[in-house]
Amino acid sequence: MNDGGYVEVETGLPYDSVGELMNRGHHVRFDLGRYGGYQAIMRDPVTGVYYGASESRKDGCVIGY
Repeated sequence: MNDGGYVEVETGLPYDSVGELMNRGHHVRFDLGRYGGYQAIMRDPVTGVYYGASESRKDGCVIGY
């Protein structure tokens, strides 16, 4: 970004990571939440292998067959 702004991070992010963001010039703000959840399944087009991911802080799971 050239016009400022900030990076909003949630509590629990390791301080080393936050410190590195600040060292790189980012303006960091902290928040308790209001972040979305995520579940996804991806198929690798080369191998045909399926990969799944699910947001660990939300209800839900990834199931494929």
